[in-house]
Amino acid sequence: MSETDDSPARSTPDRILDAAENVVSTEGGARLTIDAVVTESGLSKGGVLYHFPNKTALLKGMMQRMIDVFAKDLDTIRARAETAGEPILPALIPAIIEHRYNKPDVSMAILAASAEQPDLLDPARAYVSEFIGRTVATCPDPTLGLIGFLALDGLLFSRILGLDYVTPEQETDIHQRLIGLMQEMYS
Repeated sequence: MSETDDSPARSTPDRILDAAENVVSTEGGARLTIDAVVTESGLSKGGVLYHFPNKTALLKGMMQRMIDVFAKDLDTIRARAETAGEPILPALIPAIIEHRYNKPDVSMAILAASAEQPDLLDPARAYVSEFIGRTVATCPDPTLGLIGFLALDGLLFSRILGLDYVTPEQETDIHQRLIGLMQEMYS
């Protein structure tokens, strides 16, 4: 079942979050309102407000769901690499890249909202800090591991800010080279 499947088996909070993501993806973050989510979800306003009493709660729910999906995927990859005796960071980079470009409109809406409410990013800050710390601790060269994460962040924020000095082809090459550098670290 896909994350946006609105079959009856989906929980009501998930259906609401799916609707919020659809609003942001189709109409932009500025159009995210409780009323827009009510219309998109087909639920009553009372039903939406029961689970998410205001837009801030809705944004927090969207953020937490993004973190949960990201963490689940990365934990699975980490466990697989550990079981196989493979280096963790090179195994994680492709999944990090994929998640970074998945639902960019939702990420942008949360990021934009955090300009007015910086605490919206607190759960992400906590998760990222713990995740990166735990990951670089497994690296033979923790500083190089941090450089890898910083390179990924630089590419992401370059894209978010529309700097466009890296072509898509160059970005792919950079990703591949970064994975290679992280693999070499373990040699």
